[in-house]
Amino acid sequence: ELVVYQNYSKEEVAKKYGLVNTYILTNWIIGYKKKLEKGAVTLAPMEKPKTKDAAELKKRIKDLEKALEKANVLIYGLNSMIDHAEKAHKVPIRKKGGTKQ
Repeated sequence: ELVVYQNYSKEEVAKKYGLVNTYILTNWIIGYKKKLEKGAVTLAPMEKPKTKDAAELKKRIKDLEKALEKANVLIYGLNSMIDHAEKAHKVPIRKKGGTKQ
């Protein structure tokens, strides 16, 4: 979070947490960003603003809108895949409401 969302340098974070070098941190950041792009990770919660900086709030809104758009595209794609699989294999995949357990 410090590197990705709060603009700390990798060196600062490595020093703060006693890492020998930034290699592990760099690999973690790359993996985290890939998961973020796929929608597997949500955005970090926004801290209470210390100042009411409109520019920061607008940037946060744009980031959240972008994340929402990606999530909606992912949901649409997954629903399309399920629909196709149900038609192709003639097997109900979605749980039907009201079924007995």
